[in-house]
Amino acid sequence: MTEKQRKTPFKERFRQILGYFRQYKRYLILGALAIICTNSLVMTIPYITKIVFDLLEKGAAPSEIRDWVLLGIGAAVLAGVFRFSMRRTIIWMSRWIEYNLRGDLFAHLLKLSPSFYQNSRTGDLMARSTNDLEAVRMMIGPGIMYIGNTLVSMAVAVTLMITLSPKLTLYAIGPMVIFPIAVNRLGNAIHQRFQRIQEHFSELTATAQENLSGIRVVRAYRQEDHEIEHFDKMSQKYVELNMDYARIQAFFIPFLFFLAATLNVVVLYFGGKQVIDGVIPLGTMVAFLAYLNMLFWPMFALGWVVSLYQRGTASLDRINRVLDTKPDVENGGQSTYRQKMQGRVEFRNLSFSYGDAPVLTDISFVIEPGETVGIVGPTGSGKTTLVSLLARLYPVEPGQIFIDERDINDWDIPSLRRQIGFAPQEPFLFSDTVGANIAYGRNDAAKDIVLQAANTADLAKDVDHFPDQFDTMVGERGITLSGGQKQRAAIARAILIEPGLIIFDDATSSVDTETEREINARIKSVLSKRTAIVISHRVASVKDADQIIYLQAGKIAERGTHEELMSRDGAYASLYRSQLLEEELERL
Repeated sequence: MTEKQRKTPFKERFRQILGYFRQYKRYLILGALAIICTNSLVMTIPYITKIVFDLLEKGAAPSEIRDWVLLGIGAAVLAGVFRFSMRRTIIWMSRWIEYNLRGDLFAHLLKLSPSFYQNSRTGDLMARSTNDLEAVRMMIGPGIMYIGNTLVSMAVAVTLMITLSPKLTLYAIGPMVIFPIAVNRLGNAIHQRFQRIQEHFSELTATAQENLSGIRVVRAYRQEDHEIEHFDKMSQKYVELNMDYARIQAFFIPFLFFLAATLNVVVLYFGGKQVIDGVIPLGTMVAFLAYLNMLFWPMFALGWVVSLYQRGTASLDRINRVLDTKPDVENGGQSTYRQKMQGRVEFRNLSFSYGDAPVLTDISFVIEPGETVGIVGPTGSGKTTLVSLLARLYPVEPGQIFIDERDINDWDIPSLRRQIGFAPQEPFLFSDTVGANIAYGRNDAAKDIVLQAANTADLAKDVDHFPDQFDTMVGERGITLSGGQKQRAAIARAILIEPGLIIFDDATSSVDTETEREINARIKSVLSKRTAIVISHRVASVKDADQIIYLQAGKIAERGTHEELMSRDGAYASLYRSQLLEEELERL
């Protein structure tokens, strides 16, 4: 446990869990009552046994002894019913809390900014959503149940032991002070080791996920043996960490059994002398030993509960680190504008940096509704960053970007993003059907609308050759489709939602020149009805735009129509001529 985690107040660390407890307090209250009833009934059985032994010594009638035996059986049966109720309430509560925590964690992950995912590995996040979540559930389910059992049974057992023999109780309780000291020391060791195990498991999961996602690259470069060796080393490290954890656990339980056996011997020695001397009857001695042995399981459970607590808090800290991460962009008090987007976009002296690294500097231009603007420039000039700011994926200072003459910070984020269609250079497709991927932004879209969008993106002719047409599964990340088909599916997805502003970020880079011309011809009618921003490395894709922006090193180097920029014979004209030459050479 780190110094920071030790100093974390209980309420702050468990604030999320305490909120769930309030939500499911009925289960918690009923579970607590069941714990009290269960242990109270179980604790009556040794006392009934004492009474039976006393009756046997006195030579009581069999019918009288039978009545007490039946009473003991009834107490055991009733205790079983309450024990079932205890598990039925507390374990159910933990499952519902796990359900809520998983949902809240997933919902929070969807809200986080791109910068968070740039610094986080998918495998690590998956580990927090699975292993860590299960460790938290064990802490708040079985952990609470057994600690409740321990406290109640100890309170009742010690009270009855004092009633039976204060002197023997002193002999028994005295050595028990060793238990909390040992449990605390070993519990801290367990916590530290388990935290290291969880962190390494995250790395192991991330490595497996990356290899499976990049299987084509692994095979293409014949790195299977290298990756297997690397994964094997990480697995060996994971085994070593678990073995270190197992050594502590292996010592923990035998040590507790040793203490329990020692206590039994001590009590048996002193109690036996008292029985021989006639100080206490045999029934009292039998009942006392029964209560003492009933204390051993709570003591053992205490060790396990401490282990669950240490593991659970280690995992909860990892989950809290995600939940405590705030999105870079959130709806503020002024972010309430939800009108239908007309499509006027204005950049006013926009400057933007990733940390200390400036990306855009003093960007100013206006896009009128219905205009198409082309943005070209060398790699790293800030083209993608510029359009990402329009969807408020990153924070923008007030007074720098306006949509429909409203500061972008005044727009309600969900409303803003619903009205922007975006087709990136590297599209992401879900493991679903082709049709479902196209209709992702508009799940209620009819089949004819999906078909129309696919036709516009020049994808329908390819879909006709798929085994189940639009119902064909595309595989994880669209792995069964070519790069060009995935890009055209992304274009169809952007078109289908009928946005007020549509952005193509080098969305045809993976298709050939002829297919690109066909796509541009088909979407021309779509672009004429709404504001569009087209980013491309190919000048041919933007030369018909109403205005063209040439970005260089995060600044506007040139601006104008295709004809105006060609007449200036600058960087844009040089790029256009070099690409024309490349096309001519390709035809030869």
